[in-house]
Amino acid sequence: MDTEERIATTDGPATPLVHPGLPGRDYHDPAVWELERERIFHRLWFCVGRAERLVEAGDYLVRGVAGESVFVVRTKAGELRAFYNVCRHRGSMLCDAPAGTMKSVVKCPYHAWSYTFDGELVGTPNVGADEGLDRSQYGLWSVALDTWDGFVFVNLLPDPPPLMESLAAEPEEPLQFARYGLGELRVGRRITYEVEANWKIVLDNFNECLHCPTVHPELVQLVPIFRQGAVEAYEGEQGNSLVGEATSFTPSGFSSLPPLPGITEEDRHLYYGFTIMPNLILNLMSDSVMTYTMFPTGPNHTTIESEYLFRPETIADPAFDPSEVVDFWDLVSRQDWVVCERAQRGVRSRAFTRGVYPHNDRILWEFSKRYQAVRGPMPDESE
Repeated sequence: MDTEERIATTDGPATPLVHPGLPGRDYHDPAVWELERERIFHRLWFCVGRAERLVEAGDYLVRGVAGESVFVVRTKAGELRAFYNVCRHRGSMLCDAPAGTMKSVVKCPYHAWSYTFDGELVGTPNVGADEGLDRSQYGLWSVALDTWDGFVFVNLLPDPPPLMESLAAEPEEPLQFARYGLGELRVGRRITYEVEANWKIVLDNFNECLHCPTVHPELVQLVPIFRQGAVEAYEGEQGNSLVGEATSFTPSGFSSLPPLPGITEEDRHLYYGFTIMPNLILNLMSDSVMTYTMFPTGPNHTTIESEYLFRPETIADPAFDPSEVVDFWDLVSRQDWVVCERAQRGVRSRAFTRGVYPHNDRILWEFSKRYQAVRGPMPDESE
């Protein structure tokens, strides 16, 4: 690993302020991607969306979890269940559409084997009982599922740790934001982006603002600290002050949307942004919450679903118009995707062995250490 650059201070020994970045191969090598699938995406709690999309019995949502297809369905008892999107007969995919409603059973399009929404095999046309098929042994393969504040998470481990335990261990402490009432919010707008960049490049970009003065001229007008290339005024501090008396992420700094109940007066003038590894990013404002849910499809591509959450009574108001907030965030998002894709093209160069993290990239440095610890070394690397 490259030697850290050390900068002398006047009140103590030399302090490392610049750290080596991840190897370039980590952003594009198919072998790295396969290890990530096994040790990160298939072991950690993975967000698949909001529970509100599944209201009635039979409502379902299909998600790709780093190469594994999983579907979530609302049962007749009102519970959410998750299963591998695979028929037990001969392995056919069960659900093709990304979302929809099943009438009464999960029915395979190939041989019409049918399952209840709880995963039990109940129909096997032209396979008689005298053939010895024990239907009780051929239910759908279940996937662990849990929810937090309206977000649905799945985990492909047979016996994963509790979701709340995992969330409590997240460095950015998402559980401390209960006052925002995330579980009571509803989606008022949704935008899906196809980004030709590795998921870690997207996370890196979110967690630093050295790019902000160049890439986001509108954003740095709203959040002054971003103009300095920093994402926090003081190391470890959460919440960034908006300019002046601004309260919203809009060009003017204000919106017609009411503030979220439960937040403090200080919160009204702050923006909070944080990540939940491996694929959820949350942006908390005084009048709304915007999320990015990442669905990596390979080492060079990430589907990103952006959802804008508001109070249900705000959405129900005939005058509801979130376009100021949505348009501003959409602009910032598209600016980010351009530079993420530019970085993706560059990291493939044989010259790029690894990058570098200066002091304002310290969150990236912390993430890289966590990432390497969870993923582990490549087979061709020493422990």
